[in-house]
Amino acid sequence: MLTRKVSFFSAGWTDAKLKVGHVILFVAVVCVSLIAISTWGVFNSLEYHLHDKETEMSNLSKTLSSNIEATLTQADTVLIGVKERLETEGSDAENLKKLEELLKIQQKRLPQIHGFFVYDEQGRWLLNSNGVIPASANNSDRDYFIYHRDHTDPGPYLGPSIRSRSTNEWIMTVSRRVNHPDGSFAGVTIATIYLNYFLSLYEGVDIGTNGLINLVTSSGNIVVRKPFRDQDIGINISKGEVFALLKPDVKSGTATIKSYIDGVERVIGFRRINGYPLIVVAAFDRDEVLADWRSESLASLIISSILLIILSFIGYRLITLMSQQIQAQRELQASQKDYIEANKILGLMALEDGLTRLANRRHFDFFIEAEVARKKRKKLDGTALIMIDVDLFKLYNDLYGHVQGDECLKAVGAIIRKHVNRIGDLAARYGGEEFAIVLSNTDYVGAFLLAEKIRLDLEQSKIQHRESPLGVVTISIGISSLSELEVDTAEGLVDIADKALYIAKSSGRNRTVISN
Repeated sequence: MLTRKVSFFSAGWTDAKLKVGHVILFVAVVCVSLIAISTWGVFNSLEYHLHDKETEMSNLSKTLSSNIEATLTQADTVLIGVKERLETEGSDAENLKKLEELLKIQQKRLPQIHGFFVYDEQGRWLLNSNGVIPASANNSDRDYFIYHRDHTDPGPYLGPSIRSRSTNEWIMTVSRRVNHPDGSFAGVTIATIYLNYFLSLYEGVDIGTNGLINLVTSSGNIVVRKPFRDQDIGINISKGEVFALLKPDVKSGTATIKSYIDGVERVIGFRRINGYPLIVVAAFDRDEVLADWRSESLASLIISSILLIILSFIGYRLITLMSQQIQAQRELQASQKDYIEANKILGLMALEDGLTRLANRRHFDFFIEAEVARKKRKKLDGTALIMIDVDLFKLYNDLYGHVQGDECLKAVGAIIRKHVNRIGDLAARYGGEEFAIVLSNTDYVGAFLLAEKIRLDLEQSKIQHRESPLGVVTISIGISSLSELEVDTAEGLVDIADKALYIAKSSGRNRTVISN
């Protein structure tokens, strides 16, 4: 009797120590989890800040490109009218006088216009909407004049940023070629636009203390840049990282790159301007983005630290109270043990694959062993096994991502469920992208017909797969049967079906092979 009492109290003391140990472990796990969640939150916040700034820069570049496009279109529309009038009515003094008056009116209506000009085929000034033509003025050496003289292209030409010879202000040019009635070169009509006007579009735009807005040509030359510096005008940045992203079919995008000019790493948004060979780039200093993130992370760290202290204190108090209530905890522990055992039993009953809703591998192993044993015992008709593998599934996952890969496996599982509906048959997810079907009382022919239905049904569902030769998701199938093979184990049946599947895949995929 004494021995039984000693044993009883010893067991109680052991239970108490285990219980306290569990609580300590629980508190430790919660603390580690809190640290992990806080760490994840910090890095997730970083991604959020960068993505949010990329979106902001993308929207900003879109807005600016629309404004710049409208500015250039207004100037070019006037040039089209000037060109048509000169080509139809000529460039005599009377016509030029009337045209000058009209252009002065247009210039007053368009604040971005520095001036409208007309030059003859020698580069001499014929018209200046500002009213003053410098003596012996000649622009035949300008880039736009040389371009139109040597090219018959009737479209607009955007020249590099230059200083005006009449006012010494920074301007950009939009010009068109003027032809004689026989199509030969007659001169150039040009609109000059203040670079300051583009800078005024950027006023009020928050790009931080070290951000920038860049307007560059498609060849990489800077037209105007904010913050504005004379020495930046005309610099070619085509070898910078942003131009590596500007493929011919890319109209816009976002990225985090280093500046070609000052080496500062920035979050950028870029967009081509419709109808003109220009690109607008809006950028925000990444360090400034991280400054906000760091302050938020510090606040999160402080809060997490306070929670850890509170949690540790609560854990300590809980352990103390548990030591004082050992009798009640012993009963609770017994109940918990029963609950854990019940959960284990429920776990053994969980035989369905959560993704495809087919039987899982454990269910398959139980079923095929039972089916082979049943056939041996009752000498029933054949049992067939169909092994299925999704073709090139790794490439599909790499191309479309794991989430889409799961959707693909769900679709394959749904098609298999649709066709495997006899009582006594089993369709299972064998593992990864492999599936297995066990068909009772079925020979090779019946298994082959069912396999082909599944294969063709999947092919006709046309799930896109750009890396597949057919451009859609396909499957390869191998079939074995107990009725035709000299095997009497489940392992042998699976092994032979696997070999048939291997032959199907090595023979070109998207086919069904029967073991021989």
